[in-house]
Amino acid sequence: MSLTAEMLMVFGLMAVVFMTMIVERLRSDVIAGCAMVFLMLGGILSPQELFQVFGNEAVVTVACMFVLSSALERTGVIARMGALIDPYVGRNDLSVSLFLLPLVAVLSAFINNTPVVLVFMPMVMAIAARQNIRPSKLLIPLSFASIFGGCCTLIGTSTNILVSSTAERMGERPFEMFDLTLVGSILAVVGMVYLWTFGRKILPERETLSTILQTTQNRQFFTEAIVVPGSSLIGQRLSDSPIASLPKARIIEVIRGDELIGVALNEIVFEAGDRVRMSTVLSSVMELKDLSGLEIQQQDGLDGLEWVGTQKAALVECVVSPRSSMMGKTIARVDLRRAFGVLVLAVHRHGVNLREKLQSTVLQYGDTLLLEGTETAIKRLRESRDLIVLGEQPHLLPLKHKQWLAGLSIVFMVVASVFTSMPIGALALSAAIFVILSGCLDMDEAYKAIDWRVIFLICGMLGIGLALEKTSGVGWLAENMIALFGYYQCPGFVIISGIILLTSVLTTFLSNNAVAVIMTPIAIEVAQFFEMNPAPFMVAVAMGASACFASPVGYQTNALVYGAGGYVFRDFIRVGLPLNLLIWLTASIAIPSIWGLWGWHLEWETP
Repeated sequence: MSLTAEMLMVFGLMAVVFMTMIVERLRSDVIAGCAMVFLMLGGILSPQELFQVFGNEAVVTVACMFVLSSALERTGVIARMGALIDPYVGRNDLSVSLFLLPLVAVLSAFINNTPVVLVFMPMVMAIAARQNIRPSKLLIPLSFASIFGGCCTLIGTSTNILVSSTAERMGERPFEMFDLTLVGSILAVVGMVYLWTFGRKILPERETLSTILQTTQNRQFFTEAIVVPGSSLIGQRLSDSPIASLPKARIIEVIRGDELIGVALNEIVFEAGDRVRMSTVLSSVMELKDLSGLEIQQQDGLDGLEWVGTQKAALVECVVSPRSSMMGKTIARVDLRRAFGVLVLAVHRHGVNLREKLQSTVLQYGDTLLLEGTETAIKRLRESRDLIVLGEQPHLLPLKHKQWLAGLSIVFMVVASVFTSMPIGALALSAAIFVILSGCLDMDEAYKAIDWRVIFLICGMLGIGLALEKTSGVGWLAENMIALFGYYQCPGFVIISGIILLTSVLTTFLSNNAVAVIMTPIAIEVAQFFEMNPAPFMVAVAMGASACFASPVGYQTNALVYGAGGYVFRDFIRVGLPLNLLIWLTASIAIPSIWGLWGWHLEWETP
């Protein structure tokens, strides 16, 4: 089969998409959307074909899994299960991991692994603080364990659903719920043993923002001072007043009447009754009390001193969440002071703690912010979907009386998938509607639960996959792989091993969902040519696409712990690359053994 102009157009588009994703100048969902438009305008796909992508079963299933995971989180099921680990963990990172990793893996087998990590990450940070363990010794294992669990069932990760859906579209039998369980369990056990032994020794010990920047000698306090009538400050610009020169004091906001003054702080001109809120150390509080024209109301207070309107400040680390509306915006534009009443002290990204020019820093997914605010402000942060508060149990108001309903929805979906022939997409949709009708989530919360960036990324990659099939690009790629394997007279297990390796390498640099959609048709074409059962080839793609341990960018959970653990890119290479090789070798043995491909030699015919 020779290359055609349409094939070259699709291959060129794939190259541009992949390179753009690697460079990360644009968001992946934006890149995927542009690719779909290009395919339509270029005449590769008709508008009708393009719109059919949005109705793909994989898209519906993944969206519904986000809703179900959010229902479990909203009703407190995940948090309750996670809280059970606290009395049983030990005093070092090994004892915590021995209990934590199997629990996270089991949960991730039935719940999308991203929300599992979102819920467990603050718990792990709190445990690390109490036991004097560096969070970097626990967070990479947390992410990897969630990936192991996701490999064990059809619904554990969107990658498995995509492989199954793509195969069904090509006329193959889709995965059933537990088709992947045996292979996935073997890989999970091998991976966890690695993390408990050799991997534990090479996990880095990284400082996080709060341990670097907070000291007891400079403990901060919040106070509020009122400009009294007749004060010499009236008519003065804040930047020219004695308040601006207080050592180690930061002005947070000025309240006039019941409203926050919206102009820049340095431009504010004081009037009688203005309330100045600031963060400062104890010594500066005493200087503030001596300033003429200011008054701090008194009450029995803190550390044997007397003042009112003074609250102990709290330092807290927050991670920019996968669904944050803050991504791509500068800190100045986000204006956390106005939105939540907190100050940004530093930003941690890729192992670097940034403290200069913070206001112009453009926030990215996985960035860790060191914020300072009152307990009330921190409470508001915990309730936000834009930031994930670390270091303590998230403040939730779970619908505890609905927990059994949320759990029942998952049980129904799993049991029905085993004992009925109903497609997993229909079951997931039914379960999602059930949790909404039963009050576990309202409709607005359900819409917010869906990560639309992932949905559009999946749609875009499905569009490219459809274009490859329509232009016979899949056949051309498969034909060349067949020629390579046939030339070297490779047995079935070697072909399986090669597909796992290629898929795993691609996933290191690209989205696992994108790689799954591209590799599944190629693997099936190869299996069909050599008259082999396509099932192990599909499993090889599913396992390879999830085996992303050497990079923080190929899998969402890795990106999430990247900033929170204070990691640098090489930490993932150091810990994850040996694990990638180990999983590749294990899968190369396990998959052919389970599907009987060992020693399966055919009479090869070189195309």
